[in-house]
Amino acid sequence: MFNSQDNATASEAFPQASGSATPGATPSDRPSTPAPKATKSGNSKIDRYEAEINRLVNKARVEHGCAPLHRDPRLDKAARLHSQDMAAHSHYSHTSTNGKGPKERMEAQGYDDASAENVDAWPTTPQGAFDAWMHSPGHRANLLGCHSKATGIGVALGGKHRAYWTQDFGYK
Repeated sequence: MFNSQDNATASEAFPQASGSATPGATPSDRPSTPAPKATKSGNSKIDRYEAEINRLVNKARVEHGCAPLHRDPRLDKAARLHSQDMAAHSHYSHTSTNGKGPKERMEAQGYDDASAENVDAWPTTPQGAFDAWMHSPGHRANLLGCHSKATGIGVALGGKHRAYWTQDFGYK
């Protein structure tokens, strides 16, 4: 899991997906600005999966005293492209097969205020991916970090692990 608030070296800031570092979750002074609505993937099953992850995450955030995240199409695109890359290459990591990390991928889509990223492989349902993230201290901190205001969600089906999940987070 990636969290921009960690004071880590480059190799620690972008750990492998199985990393267990617990990120800091401190409030941000950055203002929240409205963003365009989420885009659809073009695949109704994937659209349903992404919408369900968003619903589960926002329900948990509200239950824990945080505002719901709004979907940002730039973060959606970054997350989808990363999940598709992982599925196409049976690769499970925060680092893409081209060597780019979460912040670089979000910036490539025009989003310059990345806060965190969660990835997963293996769960074949949104509930399974959400549960896995909630049972991992670092991923849970990313989901429930009130400093994040925006999200993008990408799901890709196929590859060695059958399903790949990416949720990107941003400060605005």
